[in-house]
Amino acid sequence: MTDLDLLKRFREDTPAPTPEALTAARRQLLAPPPRAARAFVGRPRVLLAGAMALALAGGFLVADVVTRDGATPAGTVANASTFLADAATASNADPDDPIPPGQFLEISYRTARLTPLGDKPSLRATQYGEKTTWIASDHKPPYVSTMSFMTRAEFASPEARELARTKAPYLFHPMEPSVSLNSCPTVGTGSTVRGSKPCEPSWDNPTYEFLAAQPRDPDLLLAALRKNPPVPAPDVVAWRRIGSVLSTGLVPADLRAALYEAARKIPGIKLLDEVVTVDGRRARVIGRDGDGYRDDLLIAETGGQFLGRRTVVTKDGPPDINGDPEPSLQRGDILYSAIATTRITSTPPPSK
Repeated sequence: MTDLDLLKRFREDTPAPTPEALTAARRQLLAPPPRAARAFVGRPRVLLAGAMALALAGGFLVADVVTRDGATPAGTVANASTFLADAATASNADPDDPIPPGQFLEISYRTARLTPLGDKPSLRATQYGEKTTWIASDHKPPYVSTMSFMTRAEFASPEARELARTKAPYLFHPMEPSVSLNSCPTVGTGSTVRGSKPCEPSWDNPTYEFLAAQPRDPDLLLAALRKNPPVPAPDVVAWRRIGSVLSTGLVPADLRAALYEAARKIPGIKLLDEVVTVDGRRARVIGRDGDGYRDDLLIAETGGQFLGRRTVVTKDGPPDINGDPEPSLQRGDILYSAIATTRITSTPPPSK
């Protein structure tokens, strides 16, 4: 009997859910957060963008699996389109809190990057960084940010630490966060106000005006996401742009819902039988496979909140940026992570 036969038998032995059960499940999925939680103006919203090897990620992520009657249905792929549709409905039903006058939206962004140092998994390091951005109630620049590309590093083994002394000595020199003024509100690479480059809005570096101008019709939005791809793979670009823009913490609820609906139309997506816990919040994983890697979106089990994205290695020795095998990476490794927590605060940003 093959694995496919086992999967077919699993489906045949599983009774179909009753209409009452489906209705109850959908009602629970779409239930908005408790009103008591929304009454707290400074409530945190947790985001994650990307991911990292779970053993090295410093507690950012905890992986679990969805079980059925206490047993894990190995290899089962659930319906990503249905989940995204429900998440879109929930997002539209739960508008974002406005920023009160005199207060700020504070986006604290923590990153972790897996850095190969040799030709086996024990010869790796994890590099951590952080950035915090403050946005005033009028959404206008300049935006104050504090950033450190590396606050600390961890090593997979003593051998990796010794190897890093010659191959990556910068890992031993943490950086104190520096204060900057940005003309773009993104948590990524915004150009400084005093620099020579103006803010150039894009999916990877959006402004509030850029987001407001995007269509809410899913078909038109998907066409915009596929437009002018840097590589001849529009669906790959569209999927990554969705994850990138959602990870900024700037996308309003109605556009988030439209992005979920647009994502449903991209071929090759799947809902994994995995639950990822991000700072105490449970997220379902929707992935799309590439060449040795899978790009995932992490969305809350209920409520439609976007909790992040990640890149997962799907085969041993995947290609590196030059197309050569990277032997230190193995199937199941998570390559990069960034968790952003947003909150509304009356505490002003630091002065430059």
